[in-house]
Amino acid sequence: MVTVSVLMTVYNRRHFLGEAVLSVLASTFQDFELIICDDCSRDGSAELADELARTDARIRVHRNARNLGDYGNRMQAASLASGRYLKYVDSDDQIYPHGLEVMVRNLERYPEAALALSYSLPELELPYPLLLSSEQAYQRHFLGRGAFGCGPGGAIIRTQMFRDLGGFRPSWGVLSDMDFWLRAAARYPIVLQQPSLLWWRQHEGQEFRTGDAERVYLVRGFQLARQALSESACPLSPLDTRIARQSLERAYRRRLLGLAVKRKHPLSAWRALREAGLSVFP
Repeated sequence: MVTVSVLMTVYNRRHFLGEAVLSVLASTFQDFELIICDDCSRDGSAELADELARTDARIRVHRNARNLGDYGNRMQAASLASGRYLKYVDSDDQIYPHGLEVMVRNLERYPEAALALSYSLPELELPYPLLLSSEQAYQRHFLGRGAFGCGPGGAIIRTQMFRDLGGFRPSWGVLSDMDFWLRAAARYPIVLQQPSLLWWRQHEGQEFRTGDAERVYLVRGFQLARQALSESACPLSPLDTRIARQSLERAYRRRLLGLAVKRKHPLSAWRALREAGLSVFP
């Protein structure tokens, strides 16, 4: 068994794919397999992946019979993994040479943790990596400076725990990662690790830049957070849960109204508040 299964999901990313693969192969940590899972690309991405696989025996290419979508494809890739840990590197991103080694070291340091997440803020209290209990993770996320603000590229996940929890639930769309972080943290300790382990490329082809995505993510994010605070597995005390709910509602109301002013669509904001069962004013 290899230590890490690096999972690279692809859909029409030929322009970026080669750089992404080379960044993985340049890792200082070398005990990995690289699984490239193509989701019915139409731009030659799968053919390029096959070419790259011929250069290194650790690369395996899988082509989906039908398009599964972003998180459906991530789940497909994870089902093919044989490593103890899962490490997503998106086909338009690049991992730094030290990134994989640091992530593996962080998770192996804390065998009780389900996953390690790269946090984007400087740590003011203790140096990274930080082990957080379920309660500490929820307190930090809902009542403090945050804890779960990263995508799959910023995470390394213990494979067995990922499978035990059912992995990503694609019904949450782009928030399927946040849904998994919340479910995992409610049941296991997690690790916050240092930032700058992976370069997240930003470009116009990304889903969060399309159409009404900003409002949709805001509404769905509120729904997901409220659900997590309502679950029986929520590790917060009743008092902390009540405070977290109040803080969540204030933040949602403020951000939604701000978005309405920016986009000049007050009716859309009012409808979103009504859907959430909230009024304009607390």
